Amino acid sequence: MSEKSNSSQLQSKFRPYLIKLFQVFIVICLIDGFLDIAYPLAIFTKKKIKTVTSEIKNSAPMEFNESRKVIIPAAGLPLRNEPGIRNIVSEYKSKTTNVNADGLRYNGQGAPAKVSYAGFLLGSSTAFGYGVSDNQTIAAHLEREFNHARIYNYAGLGQPLPDNILRWYDLQKKNGKPDFVILAGINYQLFNDCRPTSKVNLPGNTHQNILSYLSGQLIDRISNERIMPCASSEGLELAVRSAILSIENAVAFARKSGTTFYMVNLPSPYDANVNVSNLLNTMNEKNYISAMQRVINHYHRELTKLDIPELIDLSNSLPTDKPYFLDVGGHLSKEGNRLISEKIFDHIAGNKSHVTARLPQHTH
Repeated sequence: MSEKSNSSQLQSKFRPYLIKLFQVFIVICLIDGFLDIAYPLAIFTKKKIKTVTSEIKNSAPMEFNESRKVIIPAAGLPLRNEPGIRNIVSEYKSKTTNVNADGLRYNGQGAPAKVSYAGFLLGSSTAFGYGVSDNQTIAAHLEREFNHARIYNYAGLGQPLPDNILRWYDLQKKNGKPDFVILAGINYQLFNDCRPTSKVNLPGNTHQNILSYLSGQLIDRISNERIMPCASSEGLELAVRSAILSIENAVAFARKSGTTFYMVNLPSPYDANVNVSNLLNTMNEKNYISAMQRVINHYHRELTKLDIPELIDLSNSLPTDKPYFLDVGGHLSKEGNRLISEKIFDHIAGNKSHVTARLPQHTH
């Protein structure tokens, strides 16, 4: 038999296998292409369904002191960015959470019968009232405490102190000077810098297609490993120093503005002798709280070295009778917001002589 004939027979023998392999390859490519097209649509649909179901679920009243229920859409709130100002909440309306086009969250109650002066509340998600309804935020509680003041809740979500200051500048330029400004949550930047991140799905990582995304998610679920930026002494020191510098810069701007202001160091789940029994459900939460306690201890020591009469330090200010935190992010229950608001009011009421009678031109 000739060599040419042997070659032909060999090709004929393997041709069906090669064709089948090629067909499988084509099918995989088609499926992958289809998933790449369907993936964004599926994510969008899932987000919409979550929003609708969450609003239905959260429309019922929350029981008093129930620390694990969160009144916020499962899909999150819409956000927008301005130059230098991240995460301004966009216009949103529901039974529990209402924000206008300028990022002002309503207080869920009518204006006081007599309005003598007004103040801005700025900060991050705890100041915004993430997890509670409009009338249970710090701003709403403060407004009831004052009785004759309007408190405008312009806090954002995930908005560090430098962004708060630029937001103050922008709002003041548009609306005129308020009588006072409350910067609540000056410790947010510290939490953000020390937040644990996944080793697989790091911020900024992109996935070329659905298969790479799913493989990353699978690996992330299998492995509980997280990068703790503040685990080392060097990382801890840098994070605390960054937070202190942002406070010093904010104070410099605030004093230069000539507006009465207060800086509030809100309580956190990492303060000493705080009740976080409702948060110790997983080893990840226990480890995170333990790691952050070391960071917060160092931060508090540095904070006491600052000469800031306008500082209202509310760390370790909550009772230990029950939990007042909704999560490890430090978001407060409505009862926690009420207690904190009382302490802020008591401090400001003791400095009433510094509050003028100017009222900015705002609409609610």
